[in-house]
Amino acid sequence: MKQTLLLAALGLALSAPVVAYADGSYIGVNAGHTDQKVFAEGINGTAKDTSTGYKLYGGYDFSKNFGVEGGYMDSGNGKAVFSNGFFVAGKTTSLYVAATGTVPLSDQFSLFAKAGVASNRAKLHNSGGVYFDQRTTSPVLGIGAAYTVNKNIALVIEYEDFGKTVKIDNDYLKTNLLAIGARYKF
Repeated sequence: MKQTLLLAALGLALSAPVVAYADGSYIGVNAGHTDQKVFAEGINGTAKDTSTGYKLYGGYDFSKNFGVEGGYMDSGNGKAVFSNGFFVAGKTTSLYVAATGTVPLSDQFSLFAKAGVASNRAKLHNSGGVYFDQRTTSPVLGIGAAYTVNKNIALVIEYEDFGKTVKIDNDYLKTNLLAIGARYKF
């Protein structure tokens, strides 16, 4: 599964220059609020931290309603501290590929959703001196809205759930991104 995702992301990256000249292709950048929630079974607790994350992405709209998107998300540095003082700190990054669905509400305003798969990498450490460098695969889901400024530029706001970006036994880290940004359509 991971190899398939990486091959799909590589294929998307290599085809980007060709797709850039096709109607329906776009690139974008978003930045915003990242939530990272840690659940640790050993201490029966959860801890959450927020940071500033961003994503770079590109896609292709096959029609006004359906398309595909791929991108890179960086959660930013976070530190989740439990009530007993135990902490987990670090960040996750994700490469993702998703199918997109768009519902135009007018010539300028549309709603969209996406569903796909992400290949995640987490570089974390905890207060016990343990360092993690883990790779996982998780579903990615998102919803958002776009406001078209002109034929090439759209402003977007979206919420994405990257799922359990770290999973060690029954412990896990969930990552979400709420971001605003701009998309350039070729």
